[in-house]
This record gives sequence, C-alpha cells and structure tokens, in this order.
Amino acid sequence: MTDLQSPSSIQLNAILKALASIDQRLIRIEAALQLRNDDPGQYVPVAPSTKTPPVPNVSPTTSSPGAPPPQTPSALVDGESTVFMPNRSPGFGTVGFGGAFTPLEGPPAGYTVSSRTTMQDELDQWTLPRGYSMRVAGAKVAGKRKVRWACYRGGQARHRRAPVDEAVLRQAKAEGRRKPTTDRGSKKCGCPFRFEMVEASQGAGVWVLHYPNERNGTHNHGPSNQDEDPRARKLPQYMAVEVDRWLVEGWQVGRIQEELRARGFTNVLKTDLYNRRRVLGKQSTQAD
Repeated sequence: MTDLQSPSSIQLNAILKALASIDQRLIRIEAALQLRNDDPGQYVPVAPSTKTPPVPNVSPTTSSPGAPPPQTPSALVDGESTVFMPNRSPGFGTVGFGGAFTPLEGPPAGYTVSSRTTMQDELDQWTLPRGYSMRVAGAKVAGKRKVRWACYRGGQARHRRAPVDEAVLRQAKAEGRRKPTTDRGSKKCGCPFRFEMVEASQGAGVWVLHYPNERNGTHNHGPSNQDEDPRARKLPQYMAVEVDRWLVEGWQVGRIQEELRARGFTNVLKTDLYNRRRVLGKQSTQAD
C-alpha cells in the first residue's frame, strides 16, 4: 500500500526547503558584504570568526551634484567567478563596492559552498581579496564526503635548484633558447592554515566548512601580492578563450597584456601568456 502525504505536509516540506536555501544564500551574502577598516598593510594573525559576519547598515541616500556614481560588485559571467573584477582598483584588500577586507581572515566555521564543482571558485571569492588562496590537500570519497584544503604556502619545499651561471643564461639568450630555470625560492613556508569542506549529508550537494583545530585557523605569513599567486591571476573562462584566440592569431604578448589591462585584468603577467602560447604550440604540433 502506497503512503500518501497530505497536501499540507507537501506544502510544509516545500517551505522548509525554500527557507534552507534562502538561509545558505544569506550566509554567503553576509560574508561577501563584510566591511572592515583594519589596516591591510600590517599583518596580524587572524583566527576564523565564529560569528556570522555583520551586514553593514546601508540606508538609501540621494547623490549630491557632481558626486561619482556608486560602484557595484562585478557579476558572475557564464557561471565563472570573475576573480579579476574590472570595477575593482588593483591591489590587495579592495573590493568593487569600496570596502576593505581583513588580511588573511579565514571563512567562519559553518561557511557553506553550494557544490563540489564550484567549490574552488567560491572559496577564491573569499580568500583572494584577503591575500591568500587554497589548494586541495586530500579528499574522502566514500560515504559522507569531505575535501581537505590547505593554504598554498603550506608544506615545505622539497628541493632547491643550484644557481645557474650567468654565462649560461647569456648564451641561452643569445641563441634564442629558453633560459634555464634560475634559483627561485619556494613560496612554501609551512603555513598551518587548513580546513575541511564536509558534505552536509550524503548526496545533498551542500558542503560545510570545518576547522580541525584552533592551530589550523591562523597563517604564519603576511598577505601575498596578487601578482605572486597563480590563482589570483587566473582568467575567467570567457576571457581565457579570447586570449587563446589572440595567441593563435599571432598577437604579441605585450599587445595582449595591454588589451587585458584595458578590460580590467591587471594581474596577468607576460610569463603567464608566454607559457600559454607554448602550450598551444605543443597542442598544435601534436594535432598535426
């Protein structure tokens, strides 16, 4: 015999699901609207907040004559997070609507992410403006899933290359060859900051942030310049496709960089463009 739910029970379940979805969105919106006036130039270890970030009390005001128009945050484009927001002034700690983030602040415990597919992009929206980024450090895929995340400066460098003789570098440049790798120091410094994203319930699709212990809630370094972090220099998908087209058409790297800056993408380095052109060249050779 099939159990039938009453219309009132079905309506109640629908309302509860809608309220849960609204609550999750409010948590992310409140976190994004957090405005702090701390000095971003001075590094102080920041432990993750256990309280929901406050929403600033914004009352409607009339613009005075000659005042600049208010800025609004950049929107998502085709589902991709626009890490490089055209209406954001370059540099650390600034956002499109004129507020400042607390350097190295971690997401609060209980912070939610809507899906595993968008997890990296959603975390980038929190971490990149605060001067750091996260990388996957492990995962549990059986039963109730979890993904472990660590600061990109966590761990220790495995090895260091010996310095390359200057004469070798000059000869490589004269012959038009790629320069040998120089002695570049690793960015890893044993940072203990890490957390886990745990699936709320099996198959639910919603993930909740959890800190293993208090030590994992702080960094041991200062905020990073966005030019130094590859995650902060990553272009959204629609712009990456455009750059690939320019490279295939033979645009000079300098011209591409100027075009990107004109569109608000100020953090892309020439090295990134040269590397991408090399990858496209290899793909073209393999296809032939």
